[in-house]
Amino acid sequence: MVTNHLLTGPPKSGKTTTLRQTVARLEDAGVTVGGFYSPERRRNGERVGFDLVEVGTDERATLAAVDRERGPTVGKYRVAVDAVDKLAGRALPDARATADLTVIDEIAAMQLHSDVFLDELELTLESDRPVLAAVQSDSSVEFVDRIKQRRDVRLYRVTPETRDELPERLATRFRNAL
Repeated sequence: MVTNHLLTGPPKSGKTTTLRQTVARLEDAGVTVGGFYSPERRRNGERVGFDLVEVGTDERATLAAVDRERGPTVGKYRVAVDAVDKLAGRALPDARATADLTVIDEIAAMQLHSDVFLDELELTLESDRPVLAAVQSDSSVEFVDRIKQRRDVRLYRVTPETRDELPERLATRFRNAL
């Protein structure tokens, strides 16, 4: 049975937007949603980092930024592993325990530097609660490829042609399944 639904597409394809619009529709329908999303941070129109935001509480922490002095490097960004550990270590178990749906934005190189995230992700994907997550389509990370090939995963490609209709389609699918 498919319980893990992954939005896939290249960077800037609209995965986070699609995820957030789906969550808004579900919350409006009374569905309890937990987890987190990772919006980009911009300064003067330029992307300078990413935050982690817990669904439900809106607690925000830095995921990665160009001006961080420490942490593993992913592209031009340095990852705040301690922030990922803290937020994922709380948000994902809480979602598994109390939410109808867990959202994870994103399963990608930055988040994968956190062992806590990796452990909690595995537990979340193995749970009986549905998951809606975003993942890059062209990942060179073996771990991400393995997740996309799981038997309990369904992939949804986010493109300019699909991103406007996907939130309602996904929200309907989740409402009918819950």
